[in-house]
Amino acid sequence: MPERDEMVVCEVTRINPNSAFAKLLEYNKTGMIHVSEVAKRWVRDIREFVKERQLIVCKVTRVDDRDISLSIKKVNKNQADRRLQEFKRERNAEKFLVQIGKQFKKNLDETYDEIGYELEDKFGSLNKTFDIALRNPDLFSEKGIDKKWADAIVEIAKKNFVEKTYDITAKLTLRSFAPNGTEVIQSVLKDAADKGLDVKYISAPKYQITSSGKDIKTVREQVESACESIVSAIEGSDGEASFTIEGK
Repeated sequence: MPERDEMVVCEVTRINPNSAFAKLLEYNKTGMIHVSEVAKRWVRDIREFVKERQLIVCKVTRVDDRDISLSIKKVNKNQADRRLQEFKRERNAEKFLVQIGKQFKKNLDETYDEIGYELEDKFGSLNKTFDIALRNPDLFSEKGIDKKWADAIVEIAKKNFVEKTYDITAKLTLRSFAPNGTEVIQSVLKDAADKGLDVKYISAPKYQITSSGKDIKTVREQVESACESIVSAIEGSDGEASFTIEGK
């Protein structure tokens, strides 16, 4: 059973005038959404907000032996988007677990019993398990995962998972009023390029620098540090400089 205040992914199965019923996909249970829990404003027609077979994210407001009460209005859009993405990634990872189980002539339930639940317990989720298989496969032996399963997981991960790379781009406006202003700007941008950043000239006084990497925090810090150094150098050489950062 889900816990109270847990956010769950549901599929709407039936709609009544004053309520909707939804299947909690990760629990194979059914919950009820009262019309008062659909939106923060007055709802004239519940069908304006939910459709049958629609995937939604709800907060569990009450759980007893028989009934589960759900709320849509207590989940904001950002929470819903993150929870749905997490659910989809985990479902995708489960498909790869099915493939691994077939190698050992086991169905999904048998695979979960033998290795799936252990992976979730030790690594947090199946999706994280496959991520670790790409980043740090040696961790499987450290955590005591059976070698036959570990090897199969790493093989599937290498074939199907692509490690995400983050791009962070900064747009700079650089002006130098010094007699050698052009050389000053060229010099600070060359320093950034020498540190591994991609530097592009847009049109004076606009420039762009980009960095890529697997850790978004590290990449952002690298770009911010480079921009701050550039701004400091330009302003210290009778100039004006500013920058804005955007992420992808």
